[in-house]
Order: sequence, then C-alpha cells, then structure tokens
Amino acid sequence: MLSSGAARRAGARLFAEHCAICHGVAGDGQGLRQNDMARRQAANLTLPPFSRRSHAGRTFLAIRNGIRGTAMAPWPSLSDRQTWELVAYIESLGRER
Repeated sequence: MLSSGAARRAGARLFAEHCAICHGVAGDGQGLRQNDMARRQAANLTLPPFSRRSHAGRTFLAIRNGIRGTAMAPWPSLSDRQTWELVAYIESLGRER
C-alpha cells in the first residue's frame, strides 16, 4: 500500500477527477450528484471505517469492484497503483477533520 505524501497528492488529483462529483470535494458525501442517487447517498469518506488504515484493503476493493446495492460503481480502469493512491488520499481525509 502507498502512504507517502506523493501518493496522497496523486490520490487527491484522482479523487477530484473521478470521485468528488459523488463524494464531494471534501469527501463528506455531499457531491453534486447526491440528489440523483436513487439507492443511497455517497459515503462520507471522512469518517470510519474509510479513514482507518486497517480498512485500506476493503476500500481498495470497493473502488476496484464497486459496492453491490449502492451507487458505487466499479473502477477497473484504474491501475493498482492509482487505486492505492486513492486509498492513501481517502485515509488522509479523516485525519484532516
């Protein structure tokens, strides 16, 4: 898993490009698409379990495979490295609160 400052910065760029529309710029689930989600609102990534390092593997799989029964779509087009960079950034969101 990547956790360096460089990984977090790369993850922040990926987050802005791919995730913020649903999860919000701050990762708090308040994205522009929140009202369009028929199933459930996007997760607040600033809160546990997403902000916990122990949850990193699950976060990786959620990004890669999506989450059944939610609006979280799979992102298989992201490389392993990009996905870990996103995980590193998401973990940092909880520490910035």
